[in-house]
Amino acid sequence: MSTTDLPPLPAATLDVSATPEQVAFFAENGYVSIDRITTDEEVEWLGLVYDQLFADKRGGFDGGYFDLSRPYDAEGDDLLPQVLMPEYQHPQLRDTVYFRNARRVASALLGADEAQLHGWGHMILKPAQRGHETPWHQDEAYWPPDKSYTAVGAWMPLDDATVESGCLHFLPGSHRGPVLSHHHIGNDPAVHGLEADDPDTSGAVAVPIPAGAATFHHPRMIHYAGPNTTGGDRRAYANEFQLAPIRSPRADERPWLDEGRKAWDARTIT
Repeated sequence: MSTTDLPPLPAATLDVSATPEQVAFFAENGYVSIDRITTDEEVEWLGLVYDQLFADKRGGFDGGYFDLSRPYDAEGDDLLPQVLMPEYQHPQLRDTVYFRNARRVASALLGADEAQLHGWGHMILKPAQRGHETPWHQDEAYWPPDKSYTAVGAWMPLDDATVESGCLHFLPGSHRGPVLSHHHIGNDPAVHGLEADDPDTSGAVAVPIPAGAATFHHPRMIHYAGPNTTGGDRRAYANEFQLAPIRSPRADERPWLDEGRKAWDARTIT
């Protein structure tokens, strides 16, 4: 389905901003949930885009579709597939109520000028009954260590996200700590997904939310999403909002990035 084949983007005037209480909660805990960030009509429209991208196994660039939990060239059913930067295929995604509201909320949470925030998207699918867990990890563990980041991730389900279908779990306050040591799932560098080494998750909280709601979390937030054991897919559309990273005077060692880069360069792109 191309952009020209899509029905028109639904007109909507829903404006969402973060309240002072939500900004304070985010600063203290490293995450926050927003009860409603777009309309039901737009969720339905986004679902059309989403379903076609996954049916075509097509990301925003060559190699931008892959399974997070299996080696890049593995055969068989995908268990945790991801589409990176879908807005490159469908620029209208940047015109959605969701994107506009998410950037506005991100601006408030970060105390940053909205006009200076760069955003990019990714979509993650947990297929019905076979969708794998997303292990405990920090988003910043995927990023180069020679830079310092001011960023926040927005995560919106297109289907109700329950504990059984794979909602997000957060470890409150963990955003104030360092980036932990990580390893590739199964200790296989050809698997893109990362898992933190032995995090203490005893204080973690599950945050189930309905379709059209959203959570926001800091890139150092330790978080997790369980397997999908239900009869329906769990579709989620995330966007990362960042100020331009700045050079860090001290770069931590992240050997898992070097290992993964070699495997990424060796993959077969279809």
